[in-house]
Parts: sequence; C-alpha cells; structure tokens
Amino acid sequence: MSWLDALILGIVQGLTEFLPISSDGHLSITQKFLNWLAGRSENGAENLFFVVMVHLGTLAAILVYYRKVGLEATRGFLGATDVDPVYQRSSVIRTCLLAVLATIPAVFVGLLLKKKIEAAFASLTAAGVGFLITGCVLLITMRQKGGEKGPAQTRWVDALLIGLAQAFAPLPGVSRSALTITTALALGFSRTWAVGFSLLMAIPVIAGAGVLELKDVTRTMLAPSFIYPTLLATLVAGLVGFGAIIWLVRLARAGVLWYFSVYLFVLGIAVLLLAR
Repeated sequence: MSWLDALILGIVQGLTEFLPISSDGHLSITQKFLNWLAGRSENGAENLFFVVMVHLGTLAAILVYYRKVGLEATRGFLGATDVDPVYQRSSVIRTCLLAVLATIPAVFVGLLLKKKIEAAFASLTAAGVGFLITGCVLLITMRQKGGEKGPAQTRWVDALLIGLAQAFAPLPGVSRSALTITTALALGFSRTWAVGFSLLMAIPVIAGAGVLELKDVTRTMLAPSFIYPTLLATLVAGLVGFGAIIWLVRLARAGVLWYFSVYLFVLGIAVLLLAR
C-alpha cells in the first residue's frame, strides 16, 4: 500500500463512517480500484485488518466529539452531585448497559461469520446490493419524525432491537448508522438521541472488532510497507471523521438523511453493472 493510497482511504473512511452511506462498502470498492490501478492482488484478511484499523481512527473521533459529555458522565459516575440527572451515576450505568446490550447481536455475527464477512469484502456484487439496501432503509426516514425518547426513556427492548439492526452492518455496502438511526427513530427516539445512541453503540463495536482482529495479525500486516500507511490512514480517518459527525448531527436534526438514498441507488446500480 502506498502513502497516497492510505491518504485516500483514510479520507474515504472518515467521510463515510458516520454518514449513512456505508464506510465498509466505500472502502471495499475504493480498495479494489486502487489495487486494480497498481496491479495488486486482493487479500481479504489484510483488507479486513485495514478496515478495522481505520475504524479505530473514527472511534477516536467519536470520543473527541463527545468529550464534554464523557467528562460530565465520568464526574457523575464518580459521585459528583452538581451534574444534570442524565449524568448521575445510576443513569450513566444504565445508559452504558443499554449500549452494551445493543452490541451483543453484532458481536455474535462478528464471531460466527468472520470468514464469510472477509469473503464478502472481495465481492463487488455484495457491496452493490448493500448500497441498494441502505438506500431503501434511508427512504423510510422520509416519513419518520422521531419522538421524544431520550436516555431516561430508552427501554431494554429498544436497545436490543437497534442492536439487531446493527448486526447487519458488517456486510459491505450496508450502513451501520443508517440502520441504527432509522430503527431508533421508528422506536420514538428524538433525532438528537437517535444519533447519540447510534454513535454510543459504535464505541464497543469498533473497540471489540479491533481486539478481535489483533489476535489474527500476521507478520505481513506488521511489515513497515503496510502498517505505516495503515496508521496514516487511521489518523486521517479520525480527523475527517470528526467533521463528518458534525455534518451528520445537522442532517439528522433537519430530517434530510433520505437525500443520501439517491446517491446510494445510483452507486449501487453502477457497482452491480461493473461486477457483471
């Protein structure tokens, strides 16, 4: 992997991780295009390792964006009494447990279907179909106004249902944020909390995927020619991802996430035609 490839892929990951257009799908087709230009062969395991690493960059973007929330939650958890009720210890513990519950379906999928997911990343057809699925999901948001549910009103069944939706996200072209935000809005979450809970859920999922992938690291993946560009892509993904979070929050509040469906339908059809 060249430094230019790493820069391009880092930008792609940062832009697409939080916007409801599937970072995995975009990374998959971008990697294929760059490999084709360079005459390189595909390596599903290395591709998946790279994807997990750049996701860690966007995980850092979440933590930085919500740093004030995290600080208040930490203070409340440690017993501070001058914090909003939503940040008090019992509320913080409850919200974290809801996020953990929501990640369980994705963990099972990741553990049981890891090899099949790797194979899917080698398929343009899988990415094309995934883009079309995400486009259809986003169209649902046209009629969704959301509700008034916040952290205190979120039920265990809400978290589990959103987690089940997230379980389909490892497939290339299928957007995690599209699935989780759309499901949250359907369950009556406010638009702000739908985005917030979706991003909160991403923390254990991305961190868990990183830990899972570390045990399968090979010497080839740690070679300077691969790992250094990968680290650059991870850094770039984090910086660009921070800006993408700001954009996502604004779009969700405006209720226009469905705009991306048009782009995804065009992209999905184009990818399927190229895959023939």
